[in-house]
Amino acid sequence: MINKSFVVAALAIGSAVALTRAAVPNPEITARSIQDPPRQQQPRELVLALDNPSYQPRIGIPDFVAGGDAELQAAAKTLADVLAADLDFEKEFLVVDRKASASIPAAVTPETIPWDSWRQIGADFVIFATMRRSGAQFTIDLKVLSTRSEPVGQQKFGSEYSNCAMNNPRYCAHFISDDMHAKLRQLVGVARTKIAFASDRDATRQAGRPDMGAIGKEIYISDYDGANQRPATANRSLNINPTWLPDARGLAYTSYVSRFPDIYITLFDGRPPTRPAGGTDVIQNTLPAVSPDGQRIAFASGRSGRYDVWVVNRDGSNARNLTPNTPNSDEGAPTWSPSGSQIAFTSDRTGSPQIWVVSADGLGPPKRLTSDVHADAPTWSTQNYIAYTLGGGPGHDVAVIDLSKMETRIITDGIGSNKQPTVAPNARHIAFVTTRWGKEQIAIIDFPTGKSLRRVTDAGNNTYPDWSPVPGGTSNTTNRTARIPQ
Repeated sequence: MINKSFVVAALAIGSAVALTRAAVPNPEITARSIQDPPRQQQPRELVLALDNPSYQPRIGIPDFVAGGDAELQAAAKTLADVLAADLDFEKEFLVVDRKASASIPAAVTPETIPWDSWRQIGADFVIFATMRRSGAQFTIDLKVLSTRSEPVGQQKFGSEYSNCAMNNPRYCAHFISDDMHAKLRQLVGVARTKIAFASDRDATRQAGRPDMGAIGKEIYISDYDGANQRPATANRSLNINPTWLPDARGLAYTSYVSRFPDIYITLFDGRPPTRPAGGTDVIQNTLPAVSPDGQRIAFASGRSGRYDVWVVNRDGSNARNLTPNTPNSDEGAPTWSPSGSQIAFTSDRTGSPQIWVVSADGLGPPKRLTSDVHADAPTWSTQNYIAYTLGGGPGHDVAVIDLSKMETRIITDGIGSNKQPTVAPNARHIAFVTTRWGKEQIAIIDFPTGKSLRRVTDAGNNTYPDWSPVPGGTSNTTNRTARIPQ
């Protein structure tokens, strides 16, 4: 689990690849369920049940009760704001606008909640939470109470969250959101996930590159919602194509820090990066993709004359070419299937670049998946679809191919150029690069609707996004897809 606290770690390889802030795990937040009191089920209760998959519970979220501690009160405000945004993101809950509820008198006990006022603005449930502090940590006692059942104020969900860090209340809110989605909606939430990307916002000239004199790019990391953006490299070189390790405790990426492109793997614990692909001036490697078990790296390599897709063990052993015998074409941009048994990639062997798929062991010939004008940058989701960049001109869009039906549809709206998609662990959202605001920025839309556009970055140009797995290795295949976000 990644905290706001980072340590400076100088990592030397060649001209020095450096993680400027290595992630330090959060104190483990724990959730202790508070049992609901016995109640008699009413017909309307079934409709308004928090776990009814055909119903979006309407929830009001007042400020959490924090007593007279000013610092705890500030954390309480952040918690309520972030939790409201997290719950709204998945569209499993209809969250009452906190600005609309700001005029409702604050309650310090459940008995003093003005139920009529909450019902008037449409809330079927209200979250009531109290906080108590112990040094640098705090505990939250959270209850979801009904505004309409008899008796009014009946508890429908309750949990105590301990070991929350005073210096990072946002993470505690993310944890609560993911916990509520898992227990109430049977959904893998993504509130604790992060997005890695390449950015030129620092506007530094590439060190040691007098032949180019170009602006460098560093790898950045942000929370899924764009908060807490911070650099993960600081070598004044060209660093691109970040991809997360499956435990979310490190990254693989392409760096030109040694004057030629090679694959680097860096952990957030301060250890020096490794170079499993063994690049040199004549063996150039780029576009890494880490297998779901974290043991193998797929990448594009020019060691055979043209670029092919190779796979190597994480320790650098057993390098294999998966796309040999294609001397007049280039292959690259690999992405692993969720099972780790197949790899999709881009190839121009039939003319324009298209998406192909091959066994991860290299057994059997590759199979072509697309027949577009131009298809590139595939990313394989946990829900049996591949998102990719469609179009080879100045404008691109993000398209999706449904592998169960072999049907393709365009997801983005054609405004600006939209490319380089990455899919959320629960497959319900797609982040991508867009020029709709001028420079290249990262945005998120819902899948499959293509709605709810959210901007993630705004400084410099930002490219090659990659969405992290859920912290702790939570299975991404337990996602409930009965109700699609609208």
